[in-house]
Amino acid sequence: MFIKHEIYAADIAGIAKENLPWEKLSGKTLLLTGSSGLVGTVLVDALMKKNRDDNLNVKILAAGRNEKIASERFADYLGDKNFEFVKLDVNNSIEINSPVDFIIHAASNTHPLLYSTEPVGTMTTNIIGTHNLLEFGRKKNISRFVFVSSVEIYGKALNSEDLFDETYCGYIDCNTLRAGYPEAKRAAEALCQAYISQYKVDIVIPRLSRIYGATMRLNDSKAMSEFIMNGVRGEDIVLKSKGIPRFSYCCATDAASGILYCLLNGQCGAAYNVADSSEILSLREIAEYISSLAGKKVVFELPSETQAKGFSKAINAIMPNDKLRALGWSPKDDTRSGVKKTVEILKSIL
Repeated sequence: MFIKHEIYAADIAGIAKENLPWEKLSGKTLLLTGSSGLVGTVLVDALMKKNRDDNLNVKILAAGRNEKIASERFADYLGDKNFEFVKLDVNNSIEINSPVDFIIHAASNTHPLLYSTEPVGTMTTNIIGTHNLLEFGRKKNISRFVFVSSVEIYGKALNSEDLFDETYCGYIDCNTLRAGYPEAKRAAEALCQAYISQYKVDIVIPRLSRIYGATMRLNDSKAMSEFIMNGVRGEDIVLKSKGIPRFSYCCATDAASGILYCLLNGQCGAAYNVADSSEILSLREIAEYISSLAGKKVVFELPSETQAKGFSKAINAIMPNDKLRALGWSPKDDTRSGVKKTVEILKSIL
């Protein structure tokens, strides 16, 4: 397990005990891209926990570009018959000789600094990478493909009180640098629908809200991640805006659980919001909450020009989760409890 902490271990054990039709994965092979990412790491830990506790016997092909990071994150699994790291760049043609039954595509640039400094890679991973994986999956005759999408596809709310249910479509100014990420996710979702129609590939689409958690990279430039790291280091919480936006969030462990519910219970062609909707806090309220945990204050700082280019223009992005709840899923953490445990875990291991 990547994080040696009792709180994280309990969350992983909880995912492995979810009431899911796990038998669908028994004896199968699952290819996971973005395996060493924020949510990918949790998925690997949860599936390997299920393998070791309940003999699920699903083989995980953990794909990624950086073997060093993967060897650090998955040191506990190296040599296990049900785990294999696959060095893979999804922007290139994919060749894997072994059978593959399921694919979860979770590889993507997912924080603002990368949107502005690596805009081409941000788009190609979602469009070209998704196409390459869909082609690979089609040729392998896989049982199911999971495309991990994002709240970003909804764009900016047309009216401030609008909720982003799975049928909503807001405004995106496509002629901007920042549009690269949401437009690429939209295009990839459309490509998934094309593969369902033309090639009968079974595909389901979880749309993640803003995700945080102890498995995040320490240089993650999302506002929530920066607030958390300020709190972990005992610093004042740096807010680089007025903090007005109100978003739906989800802890990485709950997000991983939601993806597994989509994989095993979801309907082909359907999209599902993965979000905690119990309490919607503004960025400023979150900053103030973390500052109270750290015994510090909130300070305001103008973002750099590069940082500002990657910021979302959305003011409200609130995602109802009724559709995913109907599959049996429910989040275990609200924003306050999830943030508190994230700060506690990171404080203890850093």
